Amino acid sequence: MVIRSGNGRNFMKKGRLITIGSFDGLHRGHAALVDRAVLEARKRGLRPAALTFSIPPRMVLETPGNYYLLSTLLEKECLLQSRGIDDVIFLPFDKQLSQVRPFEFFRRVLIDVYQAKGLVVGLDFRFGQRRGAGARELVQWGCEYDLPVWVISPVRYSGKIVSSTLIRQFIMMENHFKAATNFLGHPYLVAGRVVKGRGVGKEMGIPTANIDVEKGKVLPRGVFIIQAWVEGNTARQKLVDDYRQKGRSHKGICNIGVRPTFLKRSPLTMEIHLFDRDLSLMGKRVAIELLHKIRDERRFPSKEALIQVISRDELKARRFFKSVRIAPLHVPSKSL
Repeated sequence: MVIRSGNGRNFMKKGRLITIGSFDGLHRGHAALVDRAVLEARKRGLRPAALTFSIPPRMVLETPGNYYLLSTLLEKECLLQSRGIDDVIFLPFDKQLSQVRPFEFFRRVLIDVYQAKGLVVGLDFRFGQRRGAGARELVQWGCEYDLPVWVISPVRYSGKIVSSTLIRQFIMMENHFKAATNFLGHPYLVAGRVVKGRGVGKEMGIPTANIDVEKGKVLPRGVFIIQAWVEGNTARQKLVDDYRQKGRSHKGICNIGVRPTFLKRSPLTMEIHLFDRDLSLMGKRVAIELLHKIRDERRFPSKEALIQVISRDELKARRFFKSVRIAPLHVPSKSL
């Protein structure tokens, strides 16, 4: 198991109030689970925790194929801690774990290992061997063990049940990025490490950083207004903390596409350009929020024509930041 903590307190000091789920994208439905877990944990002096899996169970249980994710592990960690979760628990999922009987998972894993003092799950939550138990069984066992269980109904938005599957479809469809953002309830987050590019942006006077995005991560195509957090000297946890606290961010634009102006064939790439910053980014992780789509990617007849359009993109982005207040993810007050 891997446990990421949002602060330096003892993991096991008082026990945890745990919410369980995939949390892929941390959409509005997931947020309802997390917010209830944080609220009830703070009432009881417990640590709010989220238990999720290092790889989605469907990637182990279903026929091999192409699996697409809204959130990598680092992105989940950023999003969950941004919403008030202290401990993010990544539980490795494999065939052996899939054969654990539901009650054994409840008693040995949730209570004995992770010291659950309360649970929050969705109404459609299933777990254990052959997905043999769900919210009903957890409530029953919770009564036997004097452990409260909260069951949260699905969340609807614009008349539809919010789901990671629906949001993935929106992101992969043209002209549906705004719908994806609305169903998520927050800007789409992309995290990756800066790698060496071809240096074309620097030659044009518009230096860019190429982001190595984890395989399977769903990416929309186009040019976007962004804000980004850059990994500091203390590496991963500092990046998570900066994102969680909405610390100093860098404004800019990014292009996600195949660079048709310069290459006939190119893999999908993500390049960011940060405004008014002379940063050494090579090799560092960056967390990037896609705030607004400016336009689709397209081929230009010349490098000069592309430079003119990018200049207009930057002007639009600067106007956007002057006119729009970027609200952080809601974190329930500790006084609740």
